[in-house]
Amino acid sequence: MNTDPIRLLFCVSADADNVNAQSLNARDIALRLDPQRFTSTFFVWRTPDPRLAGRTTIRFVRIPPRLGSLVIAAQMLWGDEDIVFYPPHGRALTFYQTFKRLGKPKKIIATVEGIAQQLAELTEPQRSQNIQTLRQANACYAISPYIAETMRETFGLEMDVIPIGVDTRWFAPCDRTNHQPPMQVLCIGSLQPRKQIHHLLDLAEQIPATQAEFHIIGDVIGTPDYRDGLLKRKADEKLDHVLFHGQQSQLQVKAWLQRADVFVLPSRLEGTPKVVMEAAATGLPCIVFDDYRTPSVVDGVTGFQVKTFDEMLAKLKLLIENRELRLQMGAAAVKHIQQFDWDRVAKQWEEVFEGVAHADS
Repeated sequence: MNTDPIRLLFCVSADADNVNAQSLNARDIALRLDPQRFTSTFFVWRTPDPRLAGRTTIRFVRIPPRLGSLVIAAQMLWGDEDIVFYPPHGRALTFYQTFKRLGKPKKIIATVEGIAQQLAELTEPQRSQNIQTLRQANACYAISPYIAETMRETFGLEMDVIPIGVDTRWFAPCDRTNHQPPMQVLCIGSLQPRKQIHHLLDLAEQIPATQAEFHIIGDVIGTPDYRDGLLKRKADEKLDHVLFHGQQSQLQVKAWLQRADVFVLPSRLEGTPKVVMEAAATGLPCIVFDDYRTPSVVDGVTGFQVKTFDEMLAKLKLLIENRELRLQMGAAAVKHIQQFDWDRVAKQWEEVFEGVAHADS
């Protein structure tokens, strides 16, 4: 019986300042893997996450300012890892697929973290590469049952489900019984059209400053035009109770979540939003659109999954005005989200890694 540890290559950046959800997920998984059975390799551009830097079973491959795709592809081809997890897209994957017969054989494990509509909206080359990767992977997992359903119906791809997790010790519940108006409404999302942050301003138009303040955390993705339009509208309409805070560290995000009273995410194109799980873990009732049917919000129990903006507005007004409902839903959210704790989810991935590593090619 082979007792050597299984060697994993996580094809994500482990830089300390990288707040990309997939990168954070990968790090949370690696931190919880049995050090007797697994080793992990990550890429870094600048400074690695200090949580990982002190682990003897975690190593880093540094990416230079130029030719980074070649370095990633070379590690996938000739590195000593057994499994590639979170395979990249773009040039690095093209290089790997072109020359993989010359490299050390590796198993590929892929995940799907958005509904099929997001994949369908990519360019044809991007979509083709994604689908090819999923079809050729040794194992592929969706992060929610609805994502698995959409991938089966749209692309004919069958996959099991392993959810993303949340650190329920770090994002711990807090006492909000003494919070007083104005209630703090929080949204965490990048400033790009897909996230529909403008709906926070729409909500603020209908809810006066004496009742609520609206806090938006997130940086620009793409051109600054969308952000600039939001800031101009805020100034023109004198929406002084809408506040933009830019990108924040994980420690700052935790503080904002514990300060807030309600969490709102107005995007319609998601998978299982990591920020919603973190909000729920701190005891926040969450309001989201039901387009992606996130398992992290139980409609009417831990928050609301709504179909229209008007319904979102009505549910937000209800939570702002009803203290007991806010606290009741928040307590239910804390209880519900325990099933997604990273300690549980990482155990599922350990089983997958072992099964794939030891399966016949």
